[in-house]
Amino acid sequence: MDVLAGIKVVDVTTWAFVPSAGGVMAHWGADVIKVEGPTMPDPLRLLFGGTLEPGGANNLFKHYSRGKRSVTLNLASDEGRDILYRLVADADVFLTSYLPDTRRKLKIDVDDIRKVNPDIIYARGSGQGPRGPESERPGYDGITWWCRGSLAQSTMDVSGATWPTGMVGHGDGMSGMTLAGGICAALLRRALTGVPSVVDGSLLGTAVWFNGPALINAQFGATERVHQPAEPPAERALAPATMTQYQTKDHRFVSLLFLGDADADFADLCQHIGRPELASDERFAQAAQRVANAPALMAILDKVFASKTLEEWKRVLVTARGAWSPVQTPEEIYEDPQTLANGFLRHVDDPSGGLHVPIPPVLFDEEGGDPPPAPEFGAHTEEVLTGLGFTAADLERLRAAGVIA
Repeated sequence: MDVLAGIKVVDVTTWAFVPSAGGVMAHWGADVIKVEGPTMPDPLRLLFGGTLEPGGANNLFKHYSRGKRSVTLNLASDEGRDILYRLVADADVFLTSYLPDTRRKLKIDVDDIRKVNPDIIYARGSGQGPRGPESERPGYDGITWWCRGSLAQSTMDVSGATWPTGMVGHGDGMSGMTLAGGICAALLRRALTGVPSVVDGSLLGTAVWFNGPALINAQFGATERVHQPAEPPAERALAPATMTQYQTKDHRFVSLLFLGDADADFADLCQHIGRPELASDERFAQAAQRVANAPALMAILDKVFASKTLEEWKRVLVTARGAWSPVQTPEEIYEDPQTLANGFLRHVDDPSGGLHVPIPPVLFDEEGGDPPPAPEFGAHTEEVLTGLGFTAADLERLRAAGVIA
């Protein structure tokens, strides 16, 4: 993809949330230079057995830092910081996940970077946002986005469990994509007005946005709320029969959500499932009647859907006009015809053999672009510094001084 071709991003980030914003921009064609310490690589590289060997980085690093160029710089040294400033001098964006105290110590805070390049977009990601008594505390997806952001409680099961581990990591990608969008908006503003912005993204802010329906509902009294949490059996009994899930013969699920022309959608469903008489049954013919008689209709549909496997229902319902979906596993997404047609998952090569990764969920002219590989540790240090005018002798001296790896 080349929609951001010509945009230069200096990426001083670690872990997943903010690096993923740089990964999105690199996927879209920006030149994203990822700065890592010579003896302190991004810890996500080494998570769960990742290594610095070619192709050995943790798979999440390969996903979130795709397409970047990796440069090693010791930012705690004057010389390393001066090299960073030279990188920043003609950059469009400075992106960082470092906490305020670290930014101040390293002299890479907004004022420091703006002294070098007054027109740069300064973008930072945090756990709790840039203001408030806890703005300088760290934050991670699993605690800040999932728990503090109320998503854990909003989806809590009846046992009170609040830590479905499969959800951890969702907030990183969502927050990074959101931050990337904000940076692009700031680039547009600068192009139109000449005014550079400081762009802030946070895990908590993204959680508040994504959990908006629950938070909006929470401001009303118990009797005014659109939806009341309940035990699953009671909750399902209160739902319309065409807005719930049904178990299949092989113990999988089909989900219905008829929000359009509900009567026509229901009549069409009845034809597809081989029960056309239900559409003219006085108990179910109109939406209000289906709501009033939901338990009876659900009992019928429970038996109908239990008569076929999920794969059989996929073939039957593919032409149905109402909104429906199989409840799929992550493995099945790889074979989903819509995933395949749109290229939402694509293979990227690396020395370990590569892997499939999701592309950013925005298409340009109906194309998402192939994912570029993530960089090996320090792989572009010589290339980038040579472009700044450093000689081979300079590079050797910098290595000996521990400024670069």
